[in-house]
Amino acid sequence: MHHLLSLVALCCISPISLVSATPAADLSLFARHTAQKPVECGVGAPHGQEKCPAGQCCSKYGYCGIDPDHCGKGCQSNCLSDKPNQTLHCSYNSSAGRSVGYYESWASTRSCDAYLPSDIDPSAWTHINFAFAVLNSSSQIAPSANNDTILYKQVMDLKKKKKDLKVYIAVGGWGLGGKPFSQMVASKSTRTAFINSASAFMNKYGFDGIDIDWEYPSATDRGGASADTANFVTLVKEMRTALKNKGITITVPASAYYLKGFDLKAMEPYIDWVNVMTYDLHGSWDSPLLAQPHTNLTEIDESLDLLWNQGLSPGNVTLGLAYYGHTFTLTSNSCTKPGCAASGPGKAGSCSKAAGTLIDAEIDAIISQNNLKPVLEKTAAVKYITWGDKQWASYDDDETFALKKQYADKKCIGGTMAWALDMAPVKKAKTSGVCQAPRRRAF
Repeated sequence: MHHLLSLVALCCISPISLVSATPAADLSLFARHTAQKPVECGVGAPHGQEKCPAGQCCSKYGYCGIDPDHCGKGCQSNCLSDKPNQTLHCSYNSSAGRSVGYYESWASTRSCDAYLPSDIDPSAWTHINFAFAVLNSSSQIAPSANNDTILYKQVMDLKKKKKDLKVYIAVGGWGLGGKPFSQMVASKSTRTAFINSASAFMNKYGFDGIDIDWEYPSATDRGGASADTANFVTLVKEMRTALKNKGITITVPASAYYLKGFDLKAMEPYIDWVNVMTYDLHGSWDSPLLAQPHTNLTEIDESLDLLWNQGLSPGNVTLGLAYYGHTFTLTSNSCTKPGCAASGPGKAGSCSKAAGTLIDAEIDAIISQNNLKPVLEKTAAVKYITWGDKQWASYDDDETFALKKQYADKKCIGGTMAWALDMAPVKKAKTSGVCQAPRRRAF
């Protein structure tokens, strides 16, 4: 679910790879342009691919999507106008049901103050997902680094502070790619090898569950195959039978292009919930290049329609929150609002050292050092700042997280998740220099 941008925090935070932030060279894959894409559905589509994945309409031009251009006049199949409106019923504060925080294992070796599992305040979370484990050549789960097993114990020690804390092992991520997963799900024998290794792995290290972050099934540009979608359903069905009371979750993108490889409705009976990466909606890979918030709630709402249109229960959805922002270098200081032209990514942070991205710790420092007054875009539930030489950043804080939580409650969404908890700003005690509680709340 997550990416290879190595970022570093300013205090008690270290180099990190955004589980959900893609390398610049690959981010163009998220652009919403179809001019060079082959027909995906309807007339002229390859045999067996005439219909779009569940929840998406086939436009008159043969492309899959959910907006009026796809589902309106000329729509060839699966048109939303034929579907009943969703009626939502849930208790107040539904999103408080779970608060999932991803911890990046490489945060323990960052140059700007290593961040260990022992630094985590477990009271803020119901679940911690340890990112990542990998798949070896035998389709078995393995630690991604030699020192990860030491970190596992530190994570488990957090349960001494919070007895009901659940810790999951997240497998995959952007860096692993899709090919190892595609090969693993392709046969009964390799699926069994994976499931048996997952069971042994969780029992050995004490994990309560597993999160599958396959980026992305059936995506040929990520090493996938067309059979992945059905094979993934078979995998989670077999996992549920074998793993019994262990937790099973999956992580999915908010991009229609990649989400089409997931048959979520078919998977729903066998998994506990779906983590949705509702961030990275915009960045320096966009064309035309405009300074746009990457966590715009209006666009998030549109993206989640892909899930509702598949019939997925909102209670089984976990809304993604970003503890980092995307940045741009504006074309002109005279146009600084969202949608203004940009000439490229923003300058790299002094600690994260990744052009186009700043972790929240860096953003807070920039606001303080430059005496900035962030602008709230309430409808979009984001904030943005401008400073220095045409620098522009959009990000979230407690205020915008609260707006997103209100939205999640209105939609009966069952929880929130953060990528990544070790990116949040932390306070440093003036005398002892130890890390204090993060200044980003988990919901």
